[in-house]
Amino acid sequence: MQGQGQEVLVVDGDEKVRKGLSNLLTGADLVPTVVADPERALALSREKFFAVALVDLDTPRAGEGLSLISRIHEVSPATTVLMMASRKAFDYVVSAFRAGASDVIVKAPDQVPYLQARVVEAATARARSVATTQLVDDVLALHEEMMQLLLQTFRRAAEQEERASGDLPIDEDVSVLVVDPDSWLQTELQKRLISKGGYDFQGATTGGEALDLIGRTRFQIALVRDVLPDLSGGMVVRAIKGQSPDTISLVYTHPHEGKGGVVDVLEGSKVIPFLPEFGDPAQIAERLDELRQAFVAKSRERRVLAAFRQQHFELLRRYAELKQKLQRATAKTKT
Repeated sequence: MQGQGQEVLVVDGDEKVRKGLSNLLTGADLVPTVVADPERALALSREKFFAVALVDLDTPRAGEGLSLISRIHEVSPATTVLMMASRKAFDYVVSAFRAGASDVIVKAPDQVPYLQARVVEAATARARSVATTQLVDDVLALHEEMMQLLLQTFRRAAEQEERASGDLPIDEDVSVLVVDPDSWLQTELQKRLISKGGYDFQGATTGGEALDLIGRTRFQIALVRDVLPDLSGGMVVRAIKGQSPDTISLVYTHPHEGKGGVVDVLEGSKVIPFLPEFGDPAQIAERLDELRQAFVAKSRERRVLAAFRQQHFELLRRYAELKQKLQRATAKTKT
């Protein structure tokens, strides 16, 4: 019998029993760790994995091994726990199974071969389970890598076809809402960005007007002055996020009295610095252009994914079904 080097935890208060079990399990190609203290056994179960745990019912005192079985089963559910008992009373057997034991073995000379066989069986079963889990995980990882490679190849082919035909896709405009009582920021941003193309600016001078626009138009970006005639900038941003969660909402303060302005992103209760200080609207324009490029890249990726799904629908369906089967298989082997 071979235990494939699996580790086994032995908990017994009798030194002779510990020594005997250590020799028995070592001879079966297992790696035993023998202890007398249940707390030490529990600590070891937290520190490392044991394929099997052999727990004496009466260590440290009569019947107290049941508690250790339950605790080991809790901290290491994948460990097969076997209870050893000097007697096989019905009440203790039932309690042992309820605590998480897989078997109860009587401590008697004629039961030694069965005990050894039972431990080896449990240890080798765990080794096979671990190997199967690793194999399934490897297959899942390889399938995911191959799918990503196929998508990258499709993306490159689409880009080459667009360049060869000269029929480059037209990127949709990024819609920007600027809420500013005096329209200063909107005027300055349009002056710097409209000539580049790819922007659709709309303005509002009050919070109420902004909320009316948000209800009718989808904006990718909203720039809101911190102080408005009717509402605070923060209130307007929270209302915008409530109606349009995907809109990037920014609150800004106007530079004044030689002090630079500030632009922050508001995400729920979090304030994320966007521009810690600005004195020239060109700084905001530059950051907006970075956001626009990100939106354009995301839009192109969506188009590629849509075309990829349409062209390879059947393959993707079979891939998704196989992935689910593999995930279910690996979940079963880990329990």
